[in-house]
Amino acid sequence: MAEPRYFELAVSPHVEGHQTTRKVMFDVVIALLPALAAAVWFFGPRALLLVVLSVGAALVAEYASLRFMKRPISFVLDGSAIVTGILLAFNLPPAVPWWIPVAGSAFAIVVAKQAFGGLGHNIMNPALLGRAFLVASFPVLMTAGWIAPGRWQQEGTGLTTSGIPQEQLAEIEGADAITGATPLNIMKQTYDRETMDSRMGEGATEQVRESLSSGGTYLNLFLGKIGGCIGETSGLLLLLGALYLVARGVLEVRLPLSYLGTVALLGWVFGGSGWFNGDPLFHVLAGGVILGGLFMVSDMVTTPVTPKGRVIFGVGAGLITMIVRRWGGYPEGCSYSILLMNLATPLIDRYTRPRILGEVKKSG
Repeated sequence: MAEPRYFELAVSPHVEGHQTTRKVMFDVVIALLPALAAAVWFFGPRALLLVVLSVGAALVAEYASLRFMKRPISFVLDGSAIVTGILLAFNLPPAVPWWIPVAGSAFAIVVAKQAFGGLGHNIMNPALLGRAFLVASFPVLMTAGWIAPGRWQQEGTGLTTSGIPQEQLAEIEGADAITGATPLNIMKQTYDRETMDSRMGEGATEQVRESLSSGGTYLNLFLGKIGGCIGETSGLLLLLGALYLVARGVLEVRLPLSYLGTVALLGWVFGGSGWFNGDPLFHVLAGGVILGGLFMVSDMVTTPVTPKGRVIFGVGAGLITMIVRRWGGYPEGCSYSILLMNLATPLIDRYTRPRILGEVKKSG
């Protein structure tokens, strides 16, 4: 009589992957460190203080939420709260009060994440929802306090918050009126040609646009020699961090490429004063597009899982970003575009689900 054979039964997946939540999250932390170092270099120790306060508040809120819901507190150490804290701080102006990142991180963890069941169950990006809460609750603090990178000012370059080279500003009558604004704020003002020309002199609108589209301004935007949020200024170091994530197999390129490509295309189509005369490079480099496109639009929990769905998500977010920039009340639409597309993720997944192998399509 043959010996009985035994089989071990288990739910899928049956092939063990090398990635874990903790590994992925700390890879993201490592990828964000270059941009953090740049923030400290540009804006001083206060930038580091805001990041530390944001991360600390996120960890405390995570611990308190897990204890309240009687869930294992080991989830505090999975790294997701640290990533949320860093990303939230990266979306803050460098001159906000110390309690702003604390309030924002607490909201992001408690309301945007744990209230939905914790990591893997939240429907929107916690860091971006925390930022939206801060903008809605403290609009003046979140839209003011922009400062030029201190290091470059100390070098006597005359660089302003806008990043426009000094010699170009000198050619514009009344240029002092724009030196305290971010590049996107200035671009927003140029859409109202009549008001800008009346305030700064005839032809000022075109001069400002030419200054924003100059090679010197492009370089300042790419290196980070501009005013802006803590972590969004240096496109170069954000790209280096993203390349690290690609090499580690953490970042899937469909989402960032479709998002950045859509912003560039629509920045050319209607990102200027008329049609097909916008500056696509400016719209990609300015504001939070690179930060959002590389580290937020690619959030694994709140974005589609299907290849087609990821492209649709990126295109939709890019479209909303440019609509807000061009016609909305705020100069930047990156955060809101991603949050709105987060809500559409279940629908996108439903209609882009690939056919099961052997499945017969129903007729009629």
